[in-house]
Amino acid sequence: MAPDGLSARERILGTAGELFADRGYNGVSIADIAAASGISTGLVYYHFKDKESLYESVVRAGLHLLEETAVGTLGVEGHPTDRLQSFIHSYMTLLEGHPALMRLLIRSVTDVSSPAPGQVLTRSAVTIDRLQSVIEEGVTSGEFRPVDTHLAATALFALVNTLITARVLDTPLGQTGGASIEERARSMTGLFLEGIRAC
Repeated sequence: MAPDGLSARERILGTAGELFADRGYNGVSIADIAAASGISTGLVYYHFKDKESLYESVVRAGLHLLEETAVGTLGVEGHPTDRLQSFIHSYMTLLEGHPALMRLLIRSVTDVSSPAPGQVLTRSAVTIDRLQSVIEEGVTSGEFRPVDTHLAATALFALVNTLITARVLDTPLGQTGGASIEERARSMTGLFLEGIRAC
């Protein structure tokens, strides 16, 4: 174990994630990752066959964190509204706490040199399916009005990701006006469930 308590493999993954997020797949070499990790290139190759397998491992580890969040919030008992709000809050907290992860996921689907866009798109579809199941429960129980549940789930996923992406990339759309994650999650849940039209 390294002095920071991380194994060499964990250090490689963490460093590679930061570098790939900042520079893209083609902008990073194994030598760059080794130097930034403070280890030899040989040790990187001991843990990972090549740069592509390392990149895919980094993306897979990030997607696993997102999946854990979805399962831990959407796959529990409770009212659909509460579960959706819990998902939004937890998802925002995770990604805002790991901005490099969000940048990496964005790059993985927009960078033509990236070897892993399919992973991200497939796992995103799984999260949308989980959201759809919760929305269907709400429709069935009468908590939500009848809607196209797949479209609603896709819209919610897009809404959350757009705001987080804007924040992580530090664009004007990402300005929060000082609101906490809890306040933004509540507002986003209300916006999604109630819309903006006065009733």
